[in-house]
Amino acid sequence: MQKKISITCILFLLAYYAIGQVSLESSPAGGTTDGALVVYGSDNINNNKRIPYEKISGSPFWKSEYQLATIIDVKNQVLGKAPSKLNLYTNELYFISPKGEERVAAPGKVRKLVFYKGADTTSEIVAVFENNLPLIVENNPNAENPSYVQVLNNGDVQLLKHVKKMFVTADSLFGTMKRYYFSDQVSYYINSKYGQNIRLRKLSRENVLETLRIVAADEAWIKKNGINFKKEEDVIRFLNYYNNREKG
Repeated sequence: MQKKISITCILFLLAYYAIGQVSLESSPAGGTTDGALVVYGSDNINNNKRIPYEKISGSPFWKSEYQLATIIDVKNQVLGKAPSKLNLYTNELYFISPKGEERVAAPGKVRKLVFYKGADTTSEIVAVFENNLPLIVENNPNAENPSYVQVLNNGDVQLLKHVKKMFVTADSLFGTMKRYYFSDQVSYYINSKYGQNIRLRKLSRENVLETLRIVAADEAWIKKNGINFKKEEDVIRFLNYYNNREKG
């Protein structure tokens, strides 16, 4: 049952929906706010009995703890600020209402999330996520829901990180019981205002640089700074340099 709730005078809907063979639902109102979830499936997993979340290894969330976030809608308007966490299995935003209740934002309402390190929005920004980007939708045509992706740097050329949480069932030793866990499937994308938007086969020098207009000064900077294009942090460093150079 859905019911309207308030987050800084903006209405969200409590959301529940099925993802493929498995469903994930939020704790009911008045329940815990520690991400307690249950998973159950239509494929006779455990005789279709609910699987307590504590029996599943790993986490479906980007970060398990709530962090303050600014929530922005599809019209680029700020809906509010609230302790939030992002479920990358269901692509749902969980947040704490002013009444202290855990809620799930309605599908299609949120376009962007800005997470902060501290308890207010003047603190350091630790992550930015965007939802339903055309580049991601085009490369994941069979996805049942829009996907949140992390925008790893600012500028005209951005590195995007798409983490898809997969729910996995496996047999334990001798097949006496089932094991359940979340597994990460990570993809990277280059999102460029110059129109060279691609999914990278993997992080590598060749894959990153083929999308850019490289000159001799760039090669010198790469060598001087010891950039390893297999490392996410080094690709971000280079793109920050590249975006500033393009502006200059």
